[in-house]
Amino acid sequence: MKKRILVAALMLMLLALSVPTSAFAEGFGVYEWSAAGTAMGDNYMFGENDPSVLAYNPAQITKLDGAYFSIGTSWVNPDISTRFKNGPLNNGRGDLYHSEYSPAFIPSMYYATKTGKNSWWGLAIFPRFGNNIEYDDAWSGRYDTIYSGIEGITIQPTYAFKVNKKLSVGLGLDINYINLRMRKDTPMVSEKFASFGLTNNYAGDIHSDLNGDTTELGWVASLMYDFSPKTSVAVVYRAKVEHTMDADVDFGYSLTREAQGKFGGLPEDMRNVIMAQMPATSSAHGKVTLPDSISIGVGHKFNDKTRVEFDAVWTNWKTYDALNIYFDNGPMGSQGSFQRKDWKAAWRLGFGVEHKLSDKWTAMCGYVWDQSPVPNDTMDFTVPTGDRHRGSIGFKYRPNDRSEWAFAYTAIWAGVRDVSSHISNMDFSSAHIHDGLTQVVSLGYTVKLK
Repeated sequence: MKKRILVAALMLMLLALSVPTSAFAEGFGVYEWSAAGTAMGDNYMFGENDPSVLAYNPAQITKLDGAYFSIGTSWVNPDISTRFKNGPLNNGRGDLYHSEYSPAFIPSMYYATKTGKNSWWGLAIFPRFGNNIEYDDAWSGRYDTIYSGIEGITIQPTYAFKVNKKLSVGLGLDINYINLRMRKDTPMVSEKFASFGLTNNYAGDIHSDLNGDTTELGWVASLMYDFSPKTSVAVVYRAKVEHTMDADVDFGYSLTREAQGKFGGLPEDMRNVIMAQMPATSSAHGKVTLPDSISIGVGHKFNDKTRVEFDAVWTNWKTYDALNIYFDNGPMGSQGSFQRKDWKAAWRLGFGVEHKLSDKWTAMCGYVWDQSPVPNDTMDFTVPTGDRHRGSIGFKYRPNDRSEWAFAYTAIWAGVRDVSSHISNMDFSSAHIHDGLTQVVSLGYTVKLK
């Protein structure tokens, strides 16, 4: 029976990992690490009889009295709108755009067991970072992004031990995998086109499609202190992860009708010189540092039925100061794609409540305020939200004393933001992001193996 459960779980995990994850916490962070945790607003550092605490607070596995296995997924469906006042390069285009997010799944899997009198170990597989946003190819913000996709997964082997009856320590390795895909356009604008008589010196768009991946190492450490059997406090630190990525870029080109007419009249040798500056592919290279973070949590049990938890997470998004991609062979002599970010550190504050209704049923709820790390002057469409408020509800169902199902529903409301043009108002003079709502449905299963 145990072997069948593990085989089925691994098959489900492999399937889930093929689906892009989505980020709807601050920056492009992901916190939907378990259904039970999501039901409490991701405030789950002191979850009981659940190995998914490996993601929230690794030291908490020292309270498991055997071997536990858990698997789950969250279905995420975001929705947001943008209104433009268009500039010269977008004349004739619509001013209201609705995002074309593809609903995404966020998978997770955990195993933890007691290995000695005062020692435990576990393995966690879950995403810490992700993003999945797509717009129409011809939309007014295409010079910022058309598609921004980050598929991230963390594989975390963990060892935990009790220093004494009150103090526990958890240490883990963060094997951090990131796949990055970006699609965007770049306007072909050059003073060289003035001799052709092109309006705004604009000949058309360069289309780029970048795809690359990288795996690097980080680490996590947590300390938990039990003031009493009812009250605990924990601190978790996750180290920053520096990624160096090699990628491939495919280029495409589309000329305006005006440019096609001018270009068609050029001598063949001149056309060949111009086309030589427009490669079909290139290798690309870049570096990005994913942020370190500190989580602080306080949990209190009023009695055997009701517990409450208050969590605060500080994420050092200052490490994300730029997204610079260097081309080996860029179009029209381009050296790459360079985007200043200058994000700031951000806070995430929340609380969760868990109440046992009976031996089989438990009700859960939670709330989080999520601060945006993106400053106004570098705001763009890759993470198109302001500060977020999220409310969650859910329940656990125990069909027997060894297994448990968890279900959660979450609604995330995003604050409005304004985006400024990054190419001197040629694409648009203003853009207003509004009506952001993300809905999350989570399902999880936990079983005690021994």
